[in-house]
Amino acid sequence: MEKWINREIVFKGRIFDVVGGDALLDNGRTARREVVTHDGGIAIVPLLVEQRVLLIRQYRIAVDQLLLELPAGRREGHEPPELRAALELEEETGYRAGRLQLLTTYFSSAGFTNEQMHIFLATELLEVGQRLEPDERIEIVSLNIAEIPAMLEAGDIIDAKTIIGLRELLSRPELWKQAG
Repeated sequence: MEKWINREIVFKGRIFDVVGGDALLDNGRTARREVVTHDGGIAIVPLLVEQRVLLIRQYRIAVDQLLLELPAGRREGHEPPELRAALELEEETGYRAGRLQLLTTYFSSAGFTNEQMHIFLATELLEVGQRLEPDERIEIVSLNIAEIPAMLEAGDIIDAKTIIGLRELLSRPELWKQAG
């Protein structure tokens, strides 16, 4: 096990910070560590009654690509993940969930960040109108659940949270068969 000996914020950003310092290893040696600290995020698998899933298509400058993704967002402070999921779903897709159910929680990349993602299934959707942030450019894409396995296999969906969320949905047909 490792334990911080000293650490300091070496970069403070709007979305994440970088902490650097020295850690004591279990063999008595020390090692330099750098960690991206992040409040964590949520993603939502919005399921319409027709067994259709709503995804969003948006450009991501970090990878210079237009990606097909689950609606998602960053948690702010210690807010409950369910609250952020409800807000992001409404903002990005224009739908309000009658029911949110946690599908899975995971660490995005535990080797360098503490970012924890929570993925929810949203059902009993009611259309209320999209409320995008001024800098968001999002296209809504509706897919039949039957289309998703081939798209995953072909590599048409390459965003990690989206792959994980869709595979969770596909592995639990009792969730989407009861909703549709």
